[in-house]
Amino acid sequence: MINNSIKRTYNLKIAGKDYTLSTDDPPELVHRVAVYADRVITESTAGGLISRDRAAVIACLSMAEELLNAQDDNTRLRRELMLAREQLAEAKKDE
Repeated sequence: MINNSIKRTYNLKIAGKDYTLSTDDPPELVHRVAVYADRVITESTAGGLISRDRAAVIACLSMAEELLNAQDDNTRLRRELMLAREQLAEAKKDE
């Protein structure tokens, strides 16, 4: 399959350090991700002086936890939706 996406290069500042990123993701998404990463890393360093590497690991763990919680919520909501659909289908049969 041929990928017709155009990669763009972005200059980002995250936790006070400049990074260059090349991606075909939309600019809005790149900006949101960079701002979010910056915020999480900044929050990780708020408690005191820790190294950038340690702050990045703490931020990564925090984001991984958020992702896993969101995935669990998504699974729970899908199950609830499936159950509601089944109940609705049963109610329609009983009419």
